[in-house]
Amino acid sequence: MRSTLKVVALTAAAGLMLTACASGADEPAGGASTGDSNRAEVQFEAKDPLTIGYSVYDLQNPYWQSYTAGVKAGAEAAGVEVVVVDQKSDQSQQVSGSLDLINQDISGLIVTPVQPSALPSTIDAAHDAKIPVVIADIGVAGDYDAYIQSNNLNGGALAAEYVIEQLGEVPGPHKVGVIELHAGSVVGEERVAEFVTILEANDNFEIVSSLDGNDTVDGGFAAAQDMLSANPDLEVIYAANDDSAIGAQRAMETAGKSVADGFILIGFDGADGALDLIEQGLMSATVAQDPYGQGIKAVETILALLEGEDAGYDDADTRTVFFPVEIVTNDSLADFRAALAKKN
Repeated sequence: MRSTLKVVALTAAAGLMLTACASGADEPAGGASTGDSNRAEVQFEAKDPLTIGYSVYDLQNPYWQSYTAGVKAGAEAAGVEVVVVDQKSDQSQQVSGSLDLINQDISGLIVTPVQPSALPSTIDAAHDAKIPVVIADIGVAGDYDAYIQSNNLNGGALAAEYVIEQLGEVPGPHKVGVIELHAGSVVGEERVAEFVTILEANDNFEIVSSLDGNDTVDGGFAAAQDMLSANPDLEVIYAANDDSAIGAQRAMETAGKSVADGFILIGFDGADGALDLIEQGLMSATVAQDPYGQGIKAVETILALLEGEDAGYDDADTRTVFFPVEIVTNDSLADFRAALAKKN
């Protein structure tokens, strides 16, 4: 292995997309594939110099910028080279860009897919070249070797537990609204499912509305406006991404509702805009992901696969590594931002 770090980032001005995997924006409706549990084992080969390729969704997005920084940090710590290629939210460009990386004699490939359904051909080509493939969030398909994603189910549970902590001792039932991600988003379904399951098991809460926020600020505004209009006594909104929560806060303001008066508004991502609202007292909490840490983990997983070591799957059947999430409130905001600054 060489001790140098070579990074090639092909960036271009592209319109700022929605917060990354926060929305799982291009997941296929069919959800994640588990691959073939009876597949033939691929013999991977560590070439010299050992280089990892990262086919990243879109470097115009702050989430993927942080993820890429983690990949670079992980590679530098391991003394290996990394080549980063920006796919600019373009599926066809990602297919060709990933194949180009494979042809550069890389030893491992990390892909954050624009469209998971396009992964199988890329994975097959990588395996033919004895290259392991780690899927970095969004969604999966094909015979991938590892899938790293935020623990979205746990994130929904953390949000529900926060609501119960705030209102559980106050006589109810308390009316709750949910802003979902777009239809077919597997990560969105996971974030909502555990939240709903926990609150529905508690007689002190009633989920009165669950609407699609289309993963956007405008969509979140429209969804929250509709649920507040239909339920003027609504007390809680949980949005499955921060953009939708930011839109919901604007709708709350229009309806004369505020966190200062006891309304609870929770998002999911840990995006800067949501953190700013928490600091201003306009949002209660967000479930924060760690793209930087996931990027480091992706590199570590590639190296483990190359060395024939345990990849550390949390779910061996789906070859998935679940990355921790945490809930950030005004009380923990300063510490969270300080830790974030050290990473980035």
